[in-house]
Amino acid sequence: MNRTFYAGIVFFLLSYFQLFLPERLVTGATLVVFWFLFMFGIVLIGDGITQKICRKSLLREISKSKKSAVRFFLLSIVGGIILEGIAQWLGKLLVYPYFNVYTYFFAFVLGFSLNWLMIAESYLVIKVTFDYWRRGRKIISNYYWFEPLLYKLLGVVGGVIVPVFAFLMLRDYTSYGGYIFNVSNFISYKTSFLYIVMMFLGTWFVFEYVEYLGKKTSLLKSIFHHYFTPLASILTASFVLAIIMETGNISHGFWVYTNNWPLGNIKVLDLPVMLFLMWPLHYVVFLSFFRAFAEKEFDEIWKGDLIK
Repeated sequence: MNRTFYAGIVFFLLSYFQLFLPERLVTGATLVVFWFLFMFGIVLIGDGITQKICRKSLLREISKSKKSAVRFFLLSIVGGIILEGIAQWLGKLLVYPYFNVYTYFFAFVLGFSLNWLMIAESYLVIKVTFDYWRRGRKIISNYYWFEPLLYKLLGVVGGVIVPVFAFLMLRDYTSYGGYIFNVSNFISYKTSFLYIVMMFLGTWFVFEYVEYLGKKTSLLKSIFHHYFTPLASILTASFVLAIIMETGNISHGFWVYTNNWPLGNIKVLDLPVMLFLMWPLHYVVFLSFFRAFAEKEFDEIWKGDLIK
């Protein structure tokens, strides 16, 4: 293997020292450090394996110029706002008991940069492995007859869905005395889980349309042209990372899930079963967002067959 991979293993293992902390040392600050070690470890492990298999590195692409690094940093913040905006700020699906508003936003900026890198690297390491096993790439240059109309329709539908369901979620707050922004405490509030799912789907539809406008590959385009590796990689990576991350969080509850999840009586590892079903959608939205708005440094997200 290579140094990047071994460095990732070291950081990953160090992150589990949080399990042995005496109670007096379990604070928001210490847990932030350990979770940063965890995410950075996953990033380096994934990048090291990707370098080994296909001699490509997302970290190198991002850091090759100041422009690329700044673009990634800004997109990470926007991506974090989209995810947290739907899941936490509006949906109240989870809280961060160790944070107040100020420490939350301080950790938010760097945290979502690492979080996105972790998602991307965990996905890419599975994808390049599947691509290596699969071989036999082919060039696809034409759209199917229905694709242009479909992507335009998705753009319109997504553009309608997102504001409509955001409005419905905010309207639900009126029966609870109005909206409350709170990231650390449980709030007696419950919106329809369908609204949350629809907002995620609407956001993804918009990104599919933006990818079409930019003449970029997308998840749906890959599927339509029988390149199923991205979808298989999302399902595999999200399942593996969900198990590792969620089980690592159980002991100290750096984040805690609320009662706003449907089928709350059905649990896996004492966590809502719907949580694990939502992880793939989390990947789809994040990866589609970066592919839609980033430049060539993120081409590898859907790239496999040469679909143009």
